[in-house]
Amino acid sequence: MKFEIDKQTLKDLNVFGTSPSDKSLFSLFDATFCAGGKKKLTAFFSNPSDDIVFLTERKETIAFLQKHFPEGINLDKNSLDFAEYYYRHANFLAEVPSLYTVFVKFLNRLNNYKKFHLIDKGVLSSVKLIESLHSFAQLLGEKCALEECPRLLRERVTELLRRIDQEEYKDAIHPKRLNAFEIIRMDYVFRKTHRSDLSFFLEFIYELDAYMSVANTARKHGFSYPEILPQADNILQVVGLFHPMVEHAVASDVSIDAARKLLFVTGPNMAGKSTFLKALGLSAYLAHIGFPVPASKMRLSALSGISTTINLADDLNLGYSHFYAEVKRIRNVAEMLESHPNMLVIFDELFRGTNVKDAYDGTLAIASAFSAVKSSFFVLSSHIVEVAETLEQKDGIQFGYFEVNAPTGDPSYTYRMKEGISDIRLGMHIIRKEGLIDFINKLSK
Repeated sequence: MKFEIDKQTLKDLNVFGTSPSDKSLFSLFDATFCAGGKKKLTAFFSNPSDDIVFLTERKETIAFLQKHFPEGINLDKNSLDFAEYYYRHANFLAEVPSLYTVFVKFLNRLNNYKKFHLIDKGVLSSVKLIESLHSFAQLLGEKCALEECPRLLRERVTELLRRIDQEEYKDAIHPKRLNAFEIIRMDYVFRKTHRSDLSFFLEFIYELDAYMSVANTARKHGFSYPEILPQADNILQVVGLFHPMVEHAVASDVSIDAARKLLFVTGPNMAGKSTFLKALGLSAYLAHIGFPVPASKMRLSALSGISTTINLADDLNLGYSHFYAEVKRIRNVAEMLESHPNMLVIFDELFRGTNVKDAYDGTLAIASAFSAVKSSFFVLSSHIVEVAETLEQKDGIQFGYFEVNAPTGDPSYTYRMKEGISDIRLGMHIIRKEGLIDFINKLSK
């Protein structure tokens, strides 16, 4: 079953951003050094999964590279660029190596014939890449002698060595200055008899580049590697969760299990509710692409999808008000749950587009209905404290609030979630502090 994640959720979590200059989740991890690596990283981000074996193998591979190869792999960027160009653009006939082709090559080289320049530089660049890959494989073997190598990485490197150890590449792994005949011979190998090998070498570099990029981000920002458990375990537990794009972010803990699968979060505006919801959503997303997460520790049962509703807009083109857009969104989420029963569902400030009475009734009804759905996790936030107080009478719901200290009237935000229900109301305090009433009263005089 395909992992469920829609455009609204990708937008809420700012996974890809709306423009290349956006500070998105993807850009946070993108430290790739080549276009192929960036394309591979994009593919990782675009294909979340609930396959525990697949996710575990990927995260173990990244963690291993983070630990043992902090400096990455030693590759010459210019050689890589030209090897790629040679592979994709040298589409003319590969000459069978012979004294005659050497003679023709010599004559054309005198005339600076660009085809033979492409062959010369393309072969030498490809040979340099193979030399670097062979050195990496040897170093990896040394690391694996000290610590068990992840299966995914071991299989990739075993295939790499199988190809490199062929007789045709002896000139590549024993570096020397290649003569004209050897260059023509290697060109024939690269473009004719073993063309798939060069494709494999490039794809190996791209994948390694993407993995190294993720590992560097994990090291730089203090991310940890999540433990993905079977869906039957029914657990979502995060210690030290923080939002990676918020400077000096304050960490919070959250634990949801089978007994209480709905977390209802309260607190005044600006206390940190929305940031927490985004951090939780993007951490679950990262876990399901096999990546490290912004937390000290994370354990969660495999999800079949993630749905968030944090920055929902109205749709004037369809004639939808914000309230009706919210109603349609809830219906859409319910339909997702019907086909994907193990989801994480997040709603921030339900029914903010209507009056207080309808918002209270609607939030209470939807939260009560969701609390009876035992197959998925739900996290809902609201600043309507009265809803939480009513929900306390129901089973299957836990409560968290974002602490605000206001001993002298001026609020001090801790941005840390605690267990319970908020009793802080700051709306009128902020209005008075901004002098809105006095300013407007002056207009009537």
